[in-house]
Amino acid sequence: MASDLKSIDFAEMGRTCFGHAARRTANLLTRHYNRAMATLGLELTQAQLLAVIADGTAPSASAIARYLGIDRSTLARNLRPLEAAGLIRRREMAGRTVLPVLTPAGEEKVVAIHKAWQRAQAELTDMLGPEGAEAVRARMSAMRKAVHILEDNDAKAAANADQTN
Repeated sequence: MASDLKSIDFAEMGRTCFGHAARRTANLLTRHYNRAMATLGLELTQAQLLAVIADGTAPSASAIARYLGIDRSTLARNLRPLEAAGLIRRREMAGRTVLPVLTPAGEEKVVAIHKAWQRAQAELTDMLGPEGAEAVRARMSAMRKAVHILEDNDAKAAANADQTN
């Protein structure tokens, strides 16, 4: 077994692994945007959540969670401090649907978030240039699409395996 380890080039894995590169980049980007949001007493995840709520197009908390790529329990955990801070409240909708909505204080906070986000975004865009920034977004979009296709293929293969068993 130890001889198998010697044949692995771990440095190459680190240099070429998409997952590793994405996590390193995501961590750096999160720190950059967190610095911008710190003056507002928020972190990027909270700012994103407030922005999605402010957008107002999500018909339910479940839709918000899906959009953000998180599960419902994570969304509930993230909503609690925002509600405690008086930035959101819960609106009962038809059936059992509950939708978080901004309070007036939340609306003010989202305006401030947008200004802080614009500054942080401009800093990165200035470093990359407009074409470079667009190229990065396009490549990230292509990567997400590729992973979605692979996930769909895995789900189809699992469903086919279940049907044959």
